[in-house]
Amino acid sequence: MSNITQQQQQLTQLLSAELNESHQLLDILMEEHQALSSSDPDLITSISAKKLDALKRVEQHYTQRAHFLTRIGLSSGNEEMETIIKRLPKESLLVTQWHALQEIAKKLHRQNEINGGIIALTQRHLTLALDILNGKANITPTSTYGRSGQANSEATPQHIAKA
Repeated sequence: MSNITQQQQQLTQLLSAELNESHQLLDILMEEHQALSSSDPDLITSISAKKLDALKRVEQHYTQRAHFLTRIGLSSGNEEMETIIKRLPKESLLVTQWHALQEIAKKLHRQNEINGGIIALTQRHLTLALDILNGKANITPTSTYGRSGQANSEATPQHIAKA
C-alpha cells in the first residue's frame, strides 16, 4: 500500500471520528433547545455539562486532524484540506466526509446561535422582571406627548410597591 493511500485512510478515520462527535454534539444542542423551551433549570444544567464534554471531544478530534496534517508536512488549516479535497475524485470517501463535516459545522453554528438567542432573551426577561420587582426598572425612554402637545422623551418608572 502506498504512503499516500495510507495517509488517506488515516485521514478518513480521523474525519470519521470527528464527524461522529459532531453529530453527537448536534444532538445535544437539539436537546438543549428543548430544555431551554421547557425552562427546566436542572435539565438545562445537565445538558450544559454534556455539551461541554462533547465540545471537548470535538476539539480533540480537530486537534488530532491538525497534528496529522502537520506530521505529513501540510498546513493544518481548512484551506489545506480544501486543496487536498480538490485533488481527489468527487466520489472519494474523504471528499464525502469533508463535505459532510462542513455541513454539520454549519448546522452546529446555526443551532448554537438559536440556543444563544433563547438564553439571551430569557436573561433579558429575568433581569427586567427582577428590576421591576426591586423598583429599579430601567425603562427605555420613548417619545410621548404631554398635554400641551410637546414631545416628552422621559419615561417614568412604574413601581409595583413602595416600602
